[in-house]
Amino acid sequence: MKKLFLAFMLLAPVTIAYGERNEIIVSPTYVNQKKENGSKVGKYALGSGVKILTETISSFGDGSNAVIGAGAGVSYNSLKVKGNGVKSDSGNLVSIPLYLIFGTGTDNGIYTKLSAGFAVRNGSVKWTDNNGGSGKIKARPLTGYAAFGVGVRKDRFSIGVSASTSTKAKRTYSSPTKHYRDNIMLSGAAISLDFGYALKYE
Repeated sequence: MKKLFLAFMLLAPVTIAYGERNEIIVSPTYVNQKKENGSKVGKYALGSGVKILTETISSFGDGSNAVIGAGAGVSYNSLKVKGNGVKSDSGNLVSIPLYLIFGTGTDNGIYTKLSAGFAVRNGSVKWTDNNGGSGKIKARPLTGYAAFGVGVRKDRFSIGVSASTSTKAKRTYSSPTKHYRDNIMLSGAAISLDFGYALKYE
């Protein structure tokens, strides 16, 4: 967690320095971890966590409520493999997303936003099973990042929900009868509840 907050403190000034609305967003994130067997083991290893983001947006200045901006942050999620006969270590995933924002909204009213960019990620988890096999999942170090959110702003405060894309990872597995290595997605979309506070708004 210390590394998480250190990365956030280093990235925050980059986005807070510019824009008409500069906001810090804290987002508890829910991911449904499924219990799978066979070749699907590990595909839902991503668990719930938290995101801390800093975003800046500016209007186009033409009288519309369309906005453009940028964001950066850090997120933490648990990693655990579930399945019959599976014994999993506890792992974690730390991500640093950097992205552009396209959306609509004002300081008082409904907003929508589409975020698109990339994320630097680090994390892994190992497991064994009752077939004498062992496996490992390691997050891809650099992947695309996309999210869509909708919510309400009132002066400095905002609340909303968002869904972000899943995480790509490399999976390896070896047992007396089976060996494979492939690339997987660790879950479906991650759903976040977003609480924002604007350090600056115009």
